[in-house]
Amino acid sequence: TPAKEIALIIGEPWKDMQSRSTAEIADNIPDEIWYRIPKELAYLRFADPKHGFITPPAKFFTVSFDDDASIRSVRMSPQVEPLPLQESWNIVLDLQNQWRKSGWELDEPEEYPAYDNTPLWHEALKKCAALSTHWNAGKLYQLMVVITCYEDNRYPDNKGYLVTISMGKYRE
Repeated sequence: TPAKEIALIIGEPWKDMQSRSTAEIADNIPDEIWYRIPKELAYLRFADPKHGFITPPAKFFTVSFDDDASIRSVRMSPQVEPLPLQESWNIVLDLQNQWRKSGWELDEPEEYPAYDNTPLWHEALKKCAALSTHWNAGKLYQLMVVITCYEDNRYPDNKGYLVTISMGKYRE
């Protein structure tokens, strides 16, 4: 079946996210800090009017909430399985373009530069040595993205790659 949508804004009430989303996600737990997972394959539509973006479908997707029932953070891998390097690149390069267009900026670009489709980055990833990059949407939100190696003992000659995004409120 086609992927459903989780549409949210960090800091909004949990019920707002539930009513806006087409993917089913359970209720929050009153007076707890915890997380929930969509009940079906889903993609993220970050619904902030200025800083919004859309990810590919994700098999690993968690949305956490605070004890006041507001959205605390998102952690996800915007893919369904480990991917070849170029496919992982395509996901990250597309997301970085969306972030730039919607006002996100790199945090500490000298230390954590944006992913770039260059031989230097490709070599780092092939050696499983790539760093994360960090992005801020003003002083509202921040996120981190990283591509990591995934090795499956069943297929020792085929290295796969996982893209992971962690996003939450801005913190200095």
